[in-house]
Amino acid sequence: MLRPLSIAWIELKRFGADRGALAFGIALPIALFALMYGAFGQGVSFSATANMVDLDGGPVAAELIDRVSAFDGLEVEMLTEAGADAALDRSQILTAVFIPAGFSDRLEAGEPASVLFKRRGSGGDSGQVASQIVQGLAQDIAAEFEIRELVRSRLDGRDVPEAEIVATVGALMEQAGVAPAVAVEVRAVGEEQNVLDRLIPGVLTMFLMFAATISAASIITERNAGTLERLLTTRLSVNQLFVGKFLASSGRAMVQALILLSLAFAVLRVGDAATFAQVVAFSLLISAAVSSLGLVVAGLARTEDQATWGSVFLTMTLTVFSGTFVSVGETGVLAFLSKLTPNKYAIDAIGDILAGSGGLVGQGPEAAILGGIAVVGVLVARVAFRTAQ
Repeated sequence: MLRPLSIAWIELKRFGADRGALAFGIALPIALFALMYGAFGQGVSFSATANMVDLDGGPVAAELIDRVSAFDGLEVEMLTEAGADAALDRSQILTAVFIPAGFSDRLEAGEPASVLFKRRGSGGDSGQVASQIVQGLAQDIAAEFEIRELVRSRLDGRDVPEAEIVATVGALMEQAGVAPAVAVEVRAVGEEQNVLDRLIPGVLTMFLMFAATISAASIITERNAGTLERLLTTRLSVNQLFVGKFLASSGRAMVQALILLSLAFAVLRVGDAATFAQVVAFSLLISAAVSSLGLVVAGLARTEDQATWGSVFLTMTLTVFSGTFVSVGETGVLAFLSKLTPNKYAIDAIGDILAGSGGLVGQGPEAAILGGIAVVGVLVARVAFRTAQ
C-alpha cells in the first residue's frame, strides 16, 4: 500500500511545481467564479438617475425632491434649466424633470399643478421608469394637498387649526401607505435557491471533472515515453501503479477542492465550519468519481490529442446536460439527460448541504450513485489500463 501512496505523493509534488497546472486548476476557476457571481449573483435591482430642475424653490418642490432621493435605487442629479436643456441637446441625458415656478404656491392654494418632463427620443428604459416614479410621487403629494383642501372645506366655520388638519391628514396618508386598501401579493413560482448554492458546486464540480479527465493526457505521455514500463521493472506491480495513478488524480482534485472551498467560505461566508467539513467530505467522493472517469479516458485513448479532446468533450457534455449552473427542473428531456450525469448528483448534494437541507447524512442517494460511478469507473479503467502502446 505504501508504493501506490508514494506514486501519488510524487504526482502531487509535480502538480504543485507546475505553474501552468496550478493556474488552470486553481486560478482559472476562481476567476470564472468571480465573473459569474458578479454577473448573476447580485440579483436584479433597479438603478437610475432622476435629472431634476427646480424652478420653484418652494417647500413642496423640496419635499418632492426629498421623496425622489429617498426612493430605493433612484439617485437625484440636480441641474440648472440651461444645463438640462444643453445636456438633452447633446444626448448626455435622455430625460429631465422640470418643477415649474409656482408649483408650491398652486398646491398650497388647492389649485392643480403640473411637472414638466422633457426627454430625448423615448427617454431610455431607465429614464422612463424614473419618470414614472417621479410622476407617482408628485401625484401622491398632490393627493395630500387635495385631501387637505377637502377637509378644510368640510370644516369651514369650525375653529380647527391649520396645523392640526395638516398633521391629521399626514398621519392618515402614512397609515394608508403602510396598510393600503388594495394589497399586492407576490408569489414565487418554482423553487427559490440562493445563487451561491448553485454557483459554488457548479464551478467546483466542473473544474474537478476537467482537471481529473485532462490529466489523462499525462498518462498517455508517460506511456508513449516508456516511463510506465520502466516503473514496472522495479518491485511495482501493474495494480499498484494503477492505484497510485488513481490516488494521485483524486488527491490533485481534492487539493483544488480544498483551495476553492476555503476561498468560497472565507470570502463569501456561505456557511460555518460544520458545513465546510461536510462539503469537503462529500468532495472526496466527487474526486474519486471524476478521477475514475479520467482513467477511463486514459485507457481508451491512443494519443495525447485523443485524451485531451476526449476529456474536453466529456467535461463539456456532462456540464451542459447536467444543468450545472441553471436548474433544468424535474420533467422534460433536459431533466432526463441530467440524471445520466454524475455532475447533477454532485451539484444537488453540495447545494443541499450549503442550503442546510439535510446535511451530509441526507445525501444518501447521491452518495450511492457517485460511489457506484467511482467503482464502475475504476473497474473499467483497470481493464483498459495499459503501460505500453
